[in-house]
Parts: sequence; structure tokens; C-alpha cells
Amino acid sequence: MTPKKILLVAAEVSGDDHAAEVGRFLQKKIPTIKISGIGGDQLAGLGMNILFHVRQMAFLGVGEVIKHLPFILKVHKTLVSHAETEKPNCIILVDYPGFNLRLAKSLKKLNIPIIYYISPQLWAWNSGRVKKIKKYVDQMIVLFPFEEKFYKENGVNAKYVGHPLVDHHHTFLPDSIKQIKKGFVKIGLLPGSRKQEVTSLLNRMIETARSLYKQNIINEAEIVKVDHLEKELYSTQLNDDDFIKIVQKPLKDCLLEYDAVIVASGTATLECGYYGVPMLIVYQVNPLTFILGRLLVKIKNIGLVNIVAEKQVAVELIQDDFSVHRAIREMKILLDENENQKVRNNLLVIREKLGEPGASKRTGQIVLDMLNKN
Repeated sequence: MTPKKILLVAAEVSGDDHAAEVGRFLQKKIPTIKISGIGGDQLAGLGMNILFHVRQMAFLGVGEVIKHLPFILKVHKTLVSHAETEKPNCIILVDYPGFNLRLAKSLKKLNIPIIYYISPQLWAWNSGRVKKIKKYVDQMIVLFPFEEKFYKENGVNAKYVGHPLVDHHHTFLPDSIKQIKKGFVKIGLLPGSRKQEVTSLLNRMIETARSLYKQNIINEAEIVKVDHLEKELYSTQLNDDDFIKIVQKPLKDCLLEYDAVIVASGTATLECGYYGVPMLIVYQVNPLTFILGRLLVKIKNIGLVNIVAEKQVAVELIQDDFSVHRAIREMKILLDENENQKVRNNLLVIREKLGEPGASKRTGQIVLDMLNKN
């Protein structure tokens, strides 16, 4: 019997993690399955044929996209050509809408079922994209109940499965709420998974930590390095900062130790929220991207943890608002014992919003059903 084939496009670190969980489920059900496309270290570890690695796809903002447009077009063309040659039984596109929705349009002509896992935030950005999804995507798999409602109201075949973050982390949750212990205060610096994010954000994070250390507000700080970025990108920004360490380990192994974090806006904010870690969300993109974003964004907050909570549970310092002075002030508030406990209690809402474990298995079953039809 001919092995089942999947073309999978997971062009971001978080997408690689979530798609890998689905891949493990599918490999158990169909040991001979062949997966190829864009992925990272997690999918590579499953034996996926990596045509392009996530580190090649980390473009931040309009300026970066324009700069790398020839390469992006090459990737698009390669994936379409691969699908034409290999004729996969289905295609799975994970998040990354700027690229994936254009790819879906090209791939739709091949008459191969297209599954879109992890919805673009259309309800926050460009709801007009829903027309493209209705036209080019056969099955949306979404993480939040309100997304399923949104898509169904717009005539899109959508299924809510819950959030895969819960699958990764629910067994590691602490039994009690962490309390600050004077003399042992530790913070985390999480500058993101893209090179441009680390370059843009880490220096101000370090300067903030230095000031907090000199004022005896913290005793330790850790920079959480992501696997695919070189250590020099982080270490060159440190001086003789003995109190700051660079660590390379899963975020779940770090968060239980932190009294607070400074974190780049993104999926990591949701992980911090799930573990109840008080956070300051920061971000910076080039001015053109920011201006366009402000014109298009329809919601007040950009931090995913705030969006999911449907209220502000973490302060956001975006663009020029992210100064060392402002960051120090906000971190002092978060590291106050009473305020820290209050924020941790407020963050419990994130666990309620993210639902029960099993999202990856439910997603895998939808893919399996699609494969069995083709």
C-alpha cells in the first residue's frame, strides 16, 4: 500500500512545537506516514523531510519581508512544485498567515485537501481574510471557542480543539501559588524566538535587570535562549554580569522558578500566563510595520495573554513606550510581594480559558479522518 503523505508548513518555533505533537499522534496511528515541508528541530526529530527550516523563515515586520522577498517567493515556488510532484494526501498549514494564505491559494488548484491549524487572528486584524480562508481552506482547526463561532458565522468549516499548550504543560503546574522570598528573587528575560526580536529587545531587558539588581530588588536573572539561535547573539550583550545567566532549556523548566518575567509579545506570554508568572510584555518592530498595524488592529491589547483573558492581566510596553525607565518602574510593581500575589491570582483565568488537555490528539484525529478519505 502506498504510504500516506502530508505537506506540512510550520514556519515558526511555536508552530513547530504544536505540529510536532500532532505528528507524533499520526506516526503512532500510521507508522509509514511521510511528512515533508517547513519545520524546526521538533519536527526534524520526528524524521520529517525539512525542505526549509524555521530559522530561515523568521521575518519580522514589513521591512524584513520586503528585504527577503526573493527568498520567500523561492520557498513558495518550491513548496508548490513539491506538492505537484509528490501529490500529498493532505496539506497542513500552521499559523503564519501572511505566507500560508497565499500558499493555500496556489495549492488549492491541485485539488488536495487543505487543513489550517491555528487560526490567524482575523478577529483582531483583517477580518476580510476570512473570505480567502472560505475559498481556499477545507478545514480550519482553532484553539478558542470564539474562533469557531466566528468562522461558522462566516460559512467556514471550523472545529474547536482546545489549546495544545495545555497538552505540553498541564502535568507540570504547581500545587500552590509561588510567593516572593526576599534575598532569593529571580526574574526571567524572554526576548523571543526570532533573531530580530533578540537584537531589538534584549539590551533593554538586560539594562532593566542591572538596575533592579543594583537596587537589591532582584538577586538573579536568566536569559532564556532558544535552540536555533547562536549563543553569541545573547552573550555579546552581557558585561561582567555575574547575576545574569544564559540558559537553554524548555520554558516549562524555567517558569516555576521565576518571580516575574520580561517577555516579548507572542506565544510565550500565554505560557507565562498559564503558569501564573507575572509578566511585563514588550515589543518593537520597524516604524512602518507599527503604523500599518495601528491602522489595522481592532483591539486594544496585542499581548496574547491579554487577548485570551479578555482583559489586561499584563502591562504592555510597545515601541517607544519600552524604555528602561518604564520597564524598571513596572517591574518594581510586579515584584512587590502583595502585587505579585494579586497578579498571580488574576492569571488563573488563563487556565480556565485554555480548556482541557487533548488538543493535539483531537487535531490529529481530524487529520487522520481527512487522510482516510483520500
